Amino acid sequence: MRSSITVLVTSAAMLAACGQSSSPASPSSAGVSVPVSNVAVKSLHVTGPALVVGDTKQFAAVATFADGTQQDVAAFATWSSSDTKIATVDTTGKVTAVAEGNVSIHAAFRGASDSEYHNVTPLLFFKAAGTVSEVPPGFSAVPNARVEIVGGSNVGTTVTTDTAGNFNFGTMRGDIYTLKVTRDGYQDLTQTVTLTRDIANIAILLFPTPPIGATARCKDKSWSFGSDKASACARNGGVAYFVCPGPLC
Repeated sequence: MRSSITVLVTSAAMLAACGQSSSPASPSSAGVSVPVSNVAVKSLHVTGPALVVGDTKQFAAVATFADGTQQDVAAFATWSSSDTKIATVDTTGKVTAVAEGNVSIHAAFRGASDSEYHNVTPLLFFKAAGTVSEVPPGFSAVPNARVEIVGGSNVGTTVTTDTAGNFNFGTMRGDIYTLKVTRDGYQDLTQTVTLTRDIANIAILLFPTPPIGATARCKDKSWSFGSDKASACARNGGVAYFVCPGPLC
């Protein structure tokens, strides 16, 4: 019985192998191999993120095939650097910035090729601090707000505003950062900050969570539940802003 089972399993494996494509496969974001098209390559386009000394970042090599389809073939391209003293590149397109300077990252695939020029910038550090306040007409500082780095270097770093609404990340490397700000009673906010110099006041404005049914915030800080713009905040100094999303937004 064991011999029969072995034969069946072996036969199934052989059948599965016979049904596989001979085309190379490229990795997908889901971890499943995606076959590379056998259609002739029309062109290749190399792209990559900005580089700072010490970075190791993945570059893309997108092939456009004769049938109009496109696919990132970085894992199958032949990569090279114009100056390995400035940046090196491995066989999959991962580029490591070694020193400050100018470099071209080149890829070739099935007779098509392309290069992208990069200026590797020095690793610099800057101070980053700011304040979280309520949008007008509130203007007031928002204490105990959570400010988290969700994009760029130092992802996961979190600070909390003090009683005056101030926060301070200290010294961070120059980069483009995405901040997520949360506080009970206020709507979540995501804000991008480009850190290329010391910034002492990253100004962040939060919208208070409106009461159910509110359509506008009035200039006297009250809420309007009016169903049209003409009547909204008519007796409260006018409209500071309409609630979005909402019927009057």
